[in-house]
Amino acid sequence: MSQTVFRFERPDDLEILQQSKLSVAVVISCRGGQDKLDLTLASLAVQSYPAKLINVYIVDDGSEPPLKLPKIRPAKVKLINYKNDPKKWGKTKATNAVTSSLKEDVLWFVDADMVFDADHLAHHMKWHHDADDYAVLGWKRFVKEWSYTPAELKKTLNNGEFLDLHEEHWGKERWEARSERTNDLQNPGVEGYRNFVGATFSIFNKRWKELGGYNSDLITGEDTEFGWRVQNSGLRMVADRQAHSWHLGYSTIEENKEELNRHNNPALAQLIPEMKSIRAHSKDRFQVSNFEVVLDVRNCTLSQLQKLESDLLQVAGTQAEFLLLANWSDLKRRYTPVKDSLADLREIHNWLKGSPQYKFREIAADAQLKIEEIISLFTLSAIPMHIFAEGDFALNLKDLCDFTWAKEYGLFGLANNQDCRAFALINPALARARRTKGDTYTNIAEQFGLHWATYEKFLEVYDGKRSLTTRISRFVKREGKKINSPKQLLIFVGKVLKLVKRKVIK
Repeated sequence: MSQTVFRFERPDDLEILQQSKLSVAVVISCRGGQDKLDLTLASLAVQSYPAKLINVYIVDDGSEPPLKLPKIRPAKVKLINYKNDPKKWGKTKATNAVTSSLKEDVLWFVDADMVFDADHLAHHMKWHHDADDYAVLGWKRFVKEWSYTPAELKKTLNNGEFLDLHEEHWGKERWEARSERTNDLQNPGVEGYRNFVGATFSIFNKRWKELGGYNSDLITGEDTEFGWRVQNSGLRMVADRQAHSWHLGYSTIEENKEELNRHNNPALAQLIPEMKSIRAHSKDRFQVSNFEVVLDVRNCTLSQLQKLESDLLQVAGTQAEFLLLANWSDLKRRYTPVKDSLADLREIHNWLKGSPQYKFREIAADAQLKIEEIISLFTLSAIPMHIFAEGDFALNLKDLCDFTWAKEYGLFGLANNQDCRAFALINPALARARRTKGDTYTNIAEQFGLHWATYEKFLEVYDGKRSLTTRISRFVKREGKKINSPKQLLIFVGKVLKLVKRKVIK
């Protein structure tokens, strides 16, 4: 079971282009904040990226008094007054409405309290000229005070003195630590989406529209949820350290953390399965599941199926959608209950047909499923992992998934002595493979890496890692990397105590 993981290959570094061809729509959705907006526009006016390729759209989401265009601004700016009503208001709806008709090649979303280095956009665009599947994040630092006017700012930026504007500044420690761990999101793992912030990010217009833009039901936290979909769509996220920017003042979350968490946590947990600790507080179903599971149940009993489900969903707050494959039409034939050759299949159908998380798909009784056929059954969505198992495979599906995530395989599969197969496939790998021309299975192998092993070999390798001491050690090592403040230390200690309580004192 050698490991070769390709993940999100990309150039180590790119130089700013001398000649550019892609057009850019700069989208600024805001409500109030005229003074900061004036500084943002002043910094946009001196961007080194060709002005003829830049159009700026300011979306005024009901400001009182209405926003106005300042004297110092980019060459091509349009102020759009978004018409609010009780059913149509807020950043997500306003942004989606305006971007729906934009034709520029790339969309660059910025907040109206940002000041950008003159080369900021050029650093974004070097990636978009390389390929159309990047989602690029600028690098920002926070400042508490500023006293410069738009005219003074423009002069300073034209002199190449962006970094001299502020001696005192700070960054988001967890954000920067996560960037470091993930090689600036080249290897995002499961948590990379948390670094997707709306203050400055760019994406190809067609990719934005393929993803459906922001979730318009969200009032805040829309960038985090969009980042989750970006990651699961297999787009390559980049945090470019050379795309410098200043954030004027504290972030909203820093000043109102308790209120925002109370508001955002349940809304985002509905849509982001990775928010496991928050989901664990509820027994209700969520809008987006953790797993999509396709099971070939032609040689399976109800108790075996229920065991597979129970093992997979043993962690509180997790859920799955199941597609059951079998010769269901044969159940309509005449039979006698005391001599029923399809008794196992019939029991599965009768018990589960009323459950919304179970769907049924017809296959022939003697069908031999090819790997491409199986993969084609999976749907692309915000569900992060897909699973397949067939027959009476006595496998703990959670172990299979945990191993796949830990090794960062695109697809990891097993076969037992009865030639039954099971595999886990991460959604980013599937999405990226489908977007690429050619055979999906081959693309997964080339882009993310795939591995098969015998079930016996898997047990031999995984059992060694399943000892309680080893598993807790790996957990402590992984979670310990996230500690960057006294508060994070308390959170870490709490997680360790919960793990010990669950595994040792259960």
